[in-house]
Amino acid sequence: MKLSIKTVVFQEMVSRAIKGASQDKMMPLTSLMAIQLKDNLLTLITTDASNTLYIMHDVEGEDFYCVVQVEQFSKLISKMTSENLSLEIKDAILTVKGNGSYKIELPLDENGEMIQFPDPVAEDKQEEMPETVEMKLSTIKTILAVNKASLAITNEEPAYTGYYVGERVVTTNRDTICGLAVNVFDEPVLISSEMMNLLDVMTDEKIKVYSEDDIIEFFSDDCILYGYKMDGIEDFAIDIIGSLIDEKFESSCKISKTDFLALLDRISLFVGEYDNKAVTLTFTDKGIDVSSKQSNGIETITYMDSKNFKPYSCILDISMLILQVKANRADSVVIQYGNDNSIKIVDEDVTQVIALYSDDAE
Repeated sequence: MKLSIKTVVFQEMVSRAIKGASQDKMMPLTSLMAIQLKDNLLTLITTDASNTLYIMHDVEGEDFYCVVQVEQFSKLISKMTSENLSLEIKDAILTVKGNGSYKIELPLDENGEMIQFPDPVAEDKQEEMPETVEMKLSTIKTILAVNKASLAITNEEPAYTGYYVGERVVTTNRDTICGLAVNVFDEPVLISSEMMNLLDVMTDEKIKVYSEDDIIEFFSDDCILYGYKMDGIEDFAIDIIGSLIDEKFESSCKISKTDFLALLDRISLFVGEYDNKAVTLTFTDKGIDVSSKQSNGIETITYMDSKNFKPYSCILDISMLILQVKANRADSVVIQYGNDNSIKIVDEDVTQVIALYSDDAE
């Protein structure tokens, strides 16, 4: 069996495909990649044991199949500079020819045969095109840029390590909430962070989504991501979280994002180890006074705009504030304030809620 392809095309395919291989030493399959040419369609397949990623490209040639160790193979392919390269299999040895000739031993099963990579898409292939909904790549990019900053990173409450995707996209770590006002699914699903990260390898703006039982599949012309919905959507308190996103605030102001981040960076130098990362924001008629707990660092940022000003002061975690401001897409930051438990950062269809420290926590 032999496969020939332009080097730059194959390099681009491999660089995308390896993102699907988690390379977990406890699960050997996650360190492998299948290379399959069938009916003039070249497909690279990788997995993290939960999600299976397919990268595809039209290539003319005879049918070809092998499974390789992804780390060594991907590094070799990335270093090729020849215009074309070829892959040839003989006696369980893969020969890669480009700038030179390199022989790679292929992994074998217990019977000494070349292994077959699991292919859930082929196993679940339906005779008729299933009913799908459409999701935009630009929506995925926004989710990863903004919602990801409010994702829980511990498993104390597993549901909050995932993305709630329904009439809007919501993430929370209990200290911050992010809501993206984009209707994706009529029937909400919980998508794992690993699956959402892998969707970033998609290149087509329009992505079709098929969902049935616990299976969810995203596909475009050159990429398929097959996996499973996260369990525990019933533990995601969407009604309470949604009410916090929708909560009304009487006052708001607009400030420069760049200037605010620079100010917070300076103030952070004066937030001591035992200060619980706390800073105080005091809203005045001219701007926001930001001060450390011991008041040994204080600076004011002036408003670009202010609506319905009322004197207000709050204490919050500076690291959470910095993370949320950085995730904001606009050049300016619109802050809504005045309520007892939180402040909001609002940017068109994105709402970020940041919890305040209580007097006890202070």
